[in-house]
This record gives sequence, structure tokens and C-alpha cells, in this order.
Amino acid sequence: MSLLASRYLRRTFGLSRSTPIVRNFTASGPVKDIIQDLYVKGIKAYQPPSAAAGSEVGQVKKLSLSTSEPPKIDADVSSELTAYETEEIPPPEKILAAQSLEKQIFTEKENVHAH
Repeated sequence: MSLLASRYLRRTFGLSRSTPIVRNFTASGPVKDIIQDLYVKGIKAYQPPSAAAGSEVGQVKKLSLSTSEPPKIDADVSSELTAYETEEIPPPEKILAAQSLEKQIFTEKENVHAH
């Protein structure tokens, strides 16, 4: 290669390296949502109807609390207490016998159904 060709190559290589590579990036702006804009405008413009004074008459009942009688409480409980104290309690043997009889009846029923 000649000296002239090498200078030319060096110069073109240097020029190509010195220029930065630029890429164009384009993006469209945000798209307006027409329906949402109409909805927001409609909400902002909404005025609730004003109610005339006294319009609730006939639609609302008046509250009237019924008077209830106070509960009847026996002032003399001593007679009930003495009746409770004098009440006879069955002896524990009878209670145990009745419970064991119930157990026997239930176990017999279970044995019959088990076969």
C-alpha cells in the first residue's frame, strides 16, 4: 500500500470514529381518552336536585317509644330459699344405678345393630 492510501484510510477511519452514532427515538405523546374526559366533565357539572323544605313529611314516621312495664321482682325470696333447702336430693347410689342402667340399654342396642 502506498503512503497516500494509508493516510486516506487513516483519515476516513478517524472521521468515522469521531462522529457519534445517533439514533432517533420518537414516541407519540399520551393519547387522550375522550370518553374519560366526557365522564369527568359530566361529574363536575352534576348538581344534585335541591329538596324543598318539608318534603320529608309523609315519608318518615314519627318515632314513638312504647312504655313497658318494669319487671316484677319478688321482694320476699326467703320462702323460695327455704323450699329449695328442704328439697330432698336422691342419694348418689340411685343416680349411679340409673346411669348404669342407661349404659346397659345403650350397649345392648349397639350390640344388636353391630351384627
